Amino acid sequence: MADQDPIESKLNEELLLDALQAARQAGADYAEVRGLAEMQSDVRVKNGEINKMMTREDNGWGLNVRIGAGWGFASSAELTGKSVQEIVAQAVQLAKASGLVQPKGQAAPYGQPSKSTGEYRSPVQIDPFRVPPREQLEMLFSAEANLRRFDRVKVSESHLQAFRSFKFFANTEGAHQRQFITETGGGLSAIAVEGPYSYQRTYGRGGNYGQAGYEYILDLQLENEALRVGEEAHELVAADPVPAGPTMAVLGSNLVALMVHESCGHPTELDRALGSENAFAGGSFLEPQMRGKFRYGSPAVNLTADATIPGALGTFGWDDEGTPAKRTPLVENGIFTGYLSSRDTAAAIGLPSGGAARASSWSRVPIVRMTNVSLEPGEGSLESLIGEVEDGLYLETPSSWSLDDKRMNFHFSAEVCREIKNGKFGRLYKGASFMNRTPIFWGNVLKVAGPEEWKVWGFLSCAKGEPLQSAHVAHGAAPVLVKELTVQREGQ
Repeated sequence: MADQDPIESKLNEELLLDALQAARQAGADYAEVRGLAEMQSDVRVKNGEINKMMTREDNGWGLNVRIGAGWGFASSAELTGKSVQEIVAQAVQLAKASGLVQPKGQAAPYGQPSKSTGEYRSPVQIDPFRVPPREQLEMLFSAEANLRRFDRVKVSESHLQAFRSFKFFANTEGAHQRQFITETGGGLSAIAVEGPYSYQRTYGRGGNYGQAGYEYILDLQLENEALRVGEEAHELVAADPVPAGPTMAVLGSNLVALMVHESCGHPTELDRALGSENAFAGGSFLEPQMRGKFRYGSPAVNLTADATIPGALGTFGWDDEGTPAKRTPLVENGIFTGYLSSRDTAAAIGLPSGGAARASSWSRVPIVRMTNVSLEPGEGSLESLIGEVEDGLYLETPSSWSLDDKRMNFHFSAEVCREIKNGKFGRLYKGASFMNRTPIFWGNVLKVAGPEEWKVWGFLSCAKGEPLQSAHVAHGAAPVLVKELTVQREGQ
């Protein structure tokens, strides 16, 4: 890519810095300004026809100020001298008003200062926004046609997406940061029908996404993967339901990735644990006094939040409070040790920020979000895990999930289930699901496969907050061997 990206022209950095200065002159003890310019493309082919071709752009900025104990935030899609004056006045007025309801003389905690400066760019070999639409469609039509090679497949879809953002951040502590992030990915879906029954098979549920250019989409090899996905959909709709009952099980990396997201990522968000975020998906069972003491899982379980993993959706140079990207252990040898945190939540328990404050838009304030929350690899191949099972099941790709408000109890179902007999794959089953409690499930993990099986899965729609914010996150995971899993037939 060229040194200068056209998306830079969407934001006037001088005006953003003027807003900081004006906020300080208006009495702000602290202020931070964040500008965001975004573009997105979405191309989909369904049942042999173009289903969607969409491009979208969005630009705007927001100003967050603190006066004494009060905070005020205001934002605008317009960036002019006049709008700067208006937004500064609104933010200052809100900060003064909110300070009136805080304890007298109390300053708002905001943790360690953020003074970092620099620029971050995600690596891009092929600019996805310069790939001709015809070339994208040819690949998608070819992949979707491969899904329909199998008689029982009646609904077929292939898709790809690309995202680019330019983010500018500065504050009155001296931070000055510019970030250019490009993300791409795609996926497949096949619905097979046999008599009154239908069954869906996908590539990674929603596909897979990474921080890269169009080369990432090419590496997905959707045309080849479509042959596997279509054949499995064709077979699954006619397969027998899974035998119910307790069993030894091996879970594939994409299913493990979602379980990490739901039963580790969300409960280790510190705002949930402190009770300041309960609106959309509840709180957390991992309370601060449990840190360093509570056994979350077996000694084989190590979980980290790492915003520095190359090519992952949750990777960046700095979070939206200006804190540099970092790696934070969450669970070490099965013991809960850390949180995802922001400047204010970390300060509340005497820790430095974990660099996990992110906003989904220029019109939203940053809240604690997942970065790349991953299950660290152990040793051995998937084949070696399968080889340890005399009579059990292999489950892969989530199809549905639900959790309670504290993230303690959960239910997951899998698209694919295979019999394991004497260390080898056997027949195919459909409709496998299981329920458990988070520390019991992770406590039953005997082994995690090694680095050669570890894969990063990107998720586009992690929902949190009210008003709702949807974030891009990622999870690295390898297959796991679980000593006991009580499997049920979906819907029973």
